[in-house]
Amino acid sequence: MARKVLGGIAPLRFGEGRECSFPASLAAATIGHARVRSAGGSEAHAGARAMDELQSRYEWLMGCSGTAFDARIDEATWDPVAATPRDAATLARGAAAAGVRMDVVSPPFDEEMRELVLARIKEQIDAGTPPLARGLVGPSEYGLIVGYDDAGPAFLARTYFDRGAEPTRVGWEAFVDDEHGTPVFLDHVAAADRARAALGGLDAGIAAAGATEEALRAWVAGLRDDGRWADARHAGQGAFADHTMRTILADKRRAAARFLRGLRAEFPARPGSDLLRAAESYGYVLDAATKGGIGLFEASVAMRFADPGHRRGWANALEAAIGHEREAQGALRAARAVLG
Repeated sequence: MARKVLGGIAPLRFGEGRECSFPASLAAATIGHARVRSAGGSEAHAGARAMDELQSRYEWLMGCSGTAFDARIDEATWDPVAATPRDAATLARGAAAAGVRMDVVSPPFDEEMRELVLARIKEQIDAGTPPLARGLVGPSEYGLIVGYDDAGPAFLARTYFDRGAEPTRVGWEAFVDDEHGTPVFLDHVAAADRARAALGGLDAGIAAAGATEEALRAWVAGLRDDGRWADARHAGQGAFADHTMRTILADKRRAAARFLRGLRAEFPARPGSDLLRAAESYGYVLDAATKGGIGLFEASVAMRFADPGHRRGWANALEAAIGHEREAQGALRAARAVLG
């Protein structure tokens, strides 16, 4: 019986940074099997370096995919899953920046297909590049298949819904449909030129400006709609959704600001003032979201949202953030014009 589990892949957790599951999983899968184990230094220092590089790679993929610059909302239900990237174009830009081609294989699988999928999973894990999986545990967020065990067979996964620090063990029953248990195999290809990948992300962010402002305005309207919060049960669900979307927005704008500051190294011969101006404006959006409260969801968050004054205060802050978003977009367009 064969069994293998890749080490060095940290648990995925909401509320602790890297809130967008696709770029986070992609960064972890493609950063390299050595997990940045530099020679010399203590175990703690090596771990810190690994986390710093993982965070840097995540921010690079967030920027190149365009995810760092957008905002999305499900106006009807406020399902927070809608706030993270799902569309094919965004995923393709991220994959190109990571130097991989995605091979999506949708379940359910018959016996013959199971053999092929199992063989492919083993092949990828043995090569040190774990496949991604969408909705393997819980909602349709992305995670990683980090191990396999012929007994069963069974698969070991890192997802945002694991119950502890260890990978979750699942069987074929977890591979259900397009949104629940879809493996995404990663074939290494030549990574896109860094400058071209970065410009693709800027173009995507600029193109999404209108949809982003509409999403933020819909969010503000929902906060000011007291009828939405009249029922205690729905108000609790709404408080959780708002908190999650705010945490995701903060994560996106933090990534945007860091990505834009880093672009000065990619375009050393070009003026960087517009990039810095955009980064500063996104930093103000991050500040607004952080002051509103981000991180792990607690009961106290739902209780605060029972107060109409608290909701109005956050709505006012979010409306002010829309102005900063416009300033950031203006600076992005100016920078893009110079970058050609």
